[in-house]
Amino acid sequence: MVSLLLCVLLSAVTLDAQFPEPRGAINDFADLLTDAEERTLSDLVEAVERETTAEIAVATVASLDGMSVEEYATRLFAQWGIGQADKDNGVLVLVAPNQREMRIEVGYGLEEILPDGLAGQIIRESFTPAFRDGAYGRGIVDGTIRLAAIVRRSQPLTAEQRAALARGTPAESEMPVEWVLVPFLGLFVAIGAGFGGAGVGSRTLGLVFFALVFAGIPMAMALLMLSRTGVWILVALGVVAFIVGVRIGRDPKRRAEMRGSKGRSKQGWVWGQGSSGRGGRGSSRWSGGGSSGGSSSGGGSSGGFSGGSSGGGGASGRW
Repeated sequence: MVSLLLCVLLSAVTLDAQFPEPRGAINDFADLLTDAEERTLSDLVEAVERETTAEIAVATVASLDGMSVEEYATRLFAQWGIGQADKDNGVLVLVAPNQREMRIEVGYGLEEILPDGLAGQIIRESFTPAFRDGAYGRGIVDGTIRLAAIVRRSQPLTAEQRAALARGTPAESEMPVEWVLVPFLGLFVAIGAGFGGAGVGSRTLGLVFFALVFAGIPMAMALLMLSRTGVWILVALGVVAFIVGVRIGRDPKRRAEMRGSKGRSKQGWVWGQGSSGRGGRGSSRWSGGGSSGGSSSGGGSSGGFSGGSSGGGGASGRW
């Protein structure tokens, strides 16, 4: 009789637990994300759903309501029904900053391509390093980008890759995000900083303005997406390129070319060679560049999910 009463009481407590209702695929209940980060994540998961039908949900919560992170994630996944009902292809990223815990919960249909070991590796390498620095938004964006790439690829891990994960070593096919982003963004930062240095050395405003745009945008992306180490690598690269640019800009022949025919006789700052016949070759090359990204209001998950089930797979992490 006592055992039956305890079961009834425990069931009542379970039923009384209140979970927040989803406001879309990205649910920042703990207020960790900026508007720009939310838009980035929304665009990303909507693109994944259009391409693969898989649903990725991100939730940050202020409290786990006395539950373990595993229990909270499993029950939240079930209540929201993340993933297609006939495919169970959902992924939940749950972050509880006050408990300093997180979990990646994986639906049945994705366990072959996102096994527990790989989910744990993503937490250790892409989420929690930024969390330890207090950069929750950057960590959530970095980790979700990596998850999205794996879901898009839809490639089950080989036995060798699973063995590597079991040994705690990175799977060969999973290159850390920063190994790709640092060289890619570094190219633009170096070019922009070099032009900026040349503009300062030759006292040419046009080059300085171009450098602010060309290097400023990738630096802003780096602050959003990279760890502190990655950002400092780009800063160091930019400083070196700037110094080289200054030396080039101070060379008399190069200085004359950069300033153009209308500015060669002047000692102060000039705009540059934009309107002169000989100088026009460098100014129009970079004009008319388009902007990336799109509206987060079109297509994809807009408030509800499709009734998928969790297989109980995934991984948890602390920081």
